[in-house]
Amino acid sequence: MSGTTLTRRSFLKTTGAVAGASCLGAGSFGALRAFADDQDEKPGEGEQLFNCNCRSNCMGSCRLLAHVRDGKLVKLSPGGYQEPGYTGCCLKGLSYVERIYSPTRIQYPMRRVDGTERGAGQWERVTWDEAIAEIAQKMQDTIDQYGPKAIAFDAASGNYGYINGVYGLFPRLAACLGAIKTAACYDYAAGHGIDRVLGTGDWQYCNEPNSVLDSSMVVVWGTNPVFTHPHSWRWIQWAKEKGTKVVTIDPIKSATAHRSDEYIRVNPGHDGYLALAMANYVIEHDLVDDAFIADRSNAAFLVRQDTKRHLSTANWPAESAATYAATVAAAKEKYAAQGPTAVAAAVAAIPIDYYVWDNATGSIVLLDDATDPAMEGSFSTPDGIALDTSYSLLKEQLSQYSIAEAARLTGLTEDFIVEFTERFAAEDAVSVNITYGLDHYLNGYHNTWAIAILMALTGNLAKPGAGFTGVFTTRWSPETLGLWVTKEYKGLNATIPFGLMPEIVATQSLNGKPFPMKVMVSYCANPASNLGGQREFLDRLLPNLDYYVVIDMEMTDSAQYADMVLPATSWYEVEDIRAGYNNPYTIFQEKAIEPLYESKPDSEIAYLLGRALGFEASFPEGDDIDTWGAILFSNAASKAKGLTLDRFRQEKVIQTTGTPGESFITGMTSPFTTEKGRVRLYTDNPQPRLNYGQDLSDRVDGEHLVYYRDPAEAGVDSPLAEKYPLVYLQEHSRFRVHTQWGRVPLLRELDPEPLAKVNGKDAADRGVTTGDLVEVYNDRGRCVVKCLIDESIAPGVVSIPKGWQRDQFIEGGYQEMSQPGMDPYPSAASFYDARVNFRKWEA
Repeated sequence: MSGTTLTRRSFLKTTGAVAGASCLGAGSFGALRAFADDQDEKPGEGEQLFNCNCRSNCMGSCRLLAHVRDGKLVKLSPGGYQEPGYTGCCLKGLSYVERIYSPTRIQYPMRRVDGTERGAGQWERVTWDEAIAEIAQKMQDTIDQYGPKAIAFDAASGNYGYINGVYGLFPRLAACLGAIKTAACYDYAAGHGIDRVLGTGDWQYCNEPNSVLDSSMVVVWGTNPVFTHPHSWRWIQWAKEKGTKVVTIDPIKSATAHRSDEYIRVNPGHDGYLALAMANYVIEHDLVDDAFIADRSNAAFLVRQDTKRHLSTANWPAESAATYAATVAAAKEKYAAQGPTAVAAAVAAIPIDYYVWDNATGSIVLLDDATDPAMEGSFSTPDGIALDTSYSLLKEQLSQYSIAEAARLTGLTEDFIVEFTERFAAEDAVSVNITYGLDHYLNGYHNTWAIAILMALTGNLAKPGAGFTGVFTTRWSPETLGLWVTKEYKGLNATIPFGLMPEIVATQSLNGKPFPMKVMVSYCANPASNLGGQREFLDRLLPNLDYYVVIDMEMTDSAQYADMVLPATSWYEVEDIRAGYNNPYTIFQEKAIEPLYESKPDSEIAYLLGRALGFEASFPEGDDIDTWGAILFSNAASKAKGLTLDRFRQEKVIQTTGTPGESFITGMTSPFTTEKGRVRLYTDNPQPRLNYGQDLSDRVDGEHLVYYRDPAEAGVDSPLAEKYPLVYLQEHSRFRVHTQWGRVPLLRELDPEPLAKVNGKDAADRGVTTGDLVEVYNDRGRCVVKCLIDESIAPGVVSIPKGWQRDQFIEGGYQEMSQPGMDPYPSAASFYDARVNFRKWEA
């Protein structure tokens, strides 16, 4: 950090921010472990303590201790970590007790009364035997008439357990049937854009949260960790207290913006253009970190003008290309029986080398043989193939993005953008804290791709304190595929994003070809509430679906529209394993209490359905977490770390990523998995996140270099702006994770009803004041809700914090107006790319 030698390790030695940490000696891991253990709350009289964890997708993955008295869970308290800075929990996690004992919890299987409409709330109680038999018969009848792909298993992010959550045994059942396992389509654009540069996939682009203690500047870009990621904000706040500058860029002056050193208000949806204009300015004014670009990027890689691919041993010279093609063909043949994933992995493992122009010899040579690779220029091979360097192509591409246009689109001044760009480039180590605010537009991946390019050009990657933070996912993965592939495996079709389901079900087609879709099972998901453009689900999907099953604890919007509802256990009524999504740990979930009422774990429900459908070999009697745990920890990654179910039962929490006492830095702690481990300024082979046969022919050539696209509706130049002048955002609340915790009495006291938050000017223009009922509407739908004038909301923006059920609105629902569209490259939801208007409403 500029002007100081503060590091994460020295901070923990000196600060009082973590009570008791100042007593630790340098590198005293044993003392740190003892301190962490000492943080754990002790059991009260007559209590038992059980090790547990929060398994929602807020990314905190917090360790919790369950206090049980006479078989009842009476309290949850934070459990300690080896790194004490990760200990803690938000009010949602601590209030989960109220979810377990909620009077609205589903207690037994329920069937929609025959002849009543979906959503009418007419139910009859059935036994588990009746429910399983009916569901299995509906599935079998569907398979007999339409084939197994007419059945879809839909899971989202309601439970990240490896056994009873999204990774568990329902994919095994889907694979035995040959059914569809829909792919999640939320929060994927951010990672897809950053992957273009870092090659880190959809989730593994972030540094460990504590890395910000080595940052000179943290830019919180389009997110609000004070409310949604308090475990991340904790580290940012500690860094701020020691001198790190914190800047927030957002259309809303959020709680995080209020607590930052600087707030930059921007118009929604144009962040990508701002980053590209900054990147162009950095190049034009010689602010590039030349050493990083030369040593750590593919700037010098030569690009063929004919194919737009890098010149490599896979395509030049002819004899080398022929050898590579033969090797690929052999790998495909060898691994074909193991499925497309195994084939892709085998092909990716075939070594490829890349060519550069060596200024020292005046010739084309392999990268490792070059003495002085040319960063810029145009060249040709001896056989006449025209070539450019990747860096030359990037510079030409960026030249079209101007500070003046960035100012017009974002609402900032040109002078400010220039001044901020110069400050950004001059910082020692910039960390961009990023989650999904920039993600939720049709141009979401362009936003994050642009920021990653800016980070590369300024050398803010792969060094202490520099890079991305926000969603630090584990770099260890258990053998989940082994849970799903059995001798009865027919195929796991998992490439269709759920966002396409309304179109598929409504038309019974995919990509213009017949594709019957008749039965759907939702678990760990509430698509009726969380799908963009809610009317798509209600008006197109449901009426054309023959049978719908929902597995949940509460009567969510989705459950209300189901044909059969099955009661699921809570997180604390089963054993499970959860890997951290914003810390480096994996936690063992002990079974704290017996399942309430007639609820069953997801694994047992899948087991019962599997056996009812005749897959006894894949769902044998006696299988339990010991069987499944042995599979999960059977892969090389688990064995290398010495991970076993018995070890988790003994130690409760294990650091599975990085090294104790250090910060994991992407690209430094472990190398980038890109070509030659280099940051991509030019993407050689851009691929969609999911390949479901979509036609990308008109775009593929343009995906090699970063570029800007306007958002579909939210942009300042949108043709919809005249009719619908307000951009519609759905902030994440501190009181819910999506719709989870939506009915917890304690939290409803603090946040009792949905509100439309608007700027005072927009309210005055419509004759509305706080407390008035307003109708928020567009061509897709509407909702009626109370208005709150909030000057933290920018003029031209309406925000209804997300997570409410339809019955919590006076009329309609907040998701009716949101954007249902997806870009076919990231196949990611674009909720915020929407425009609305509002007016005073009278019943």
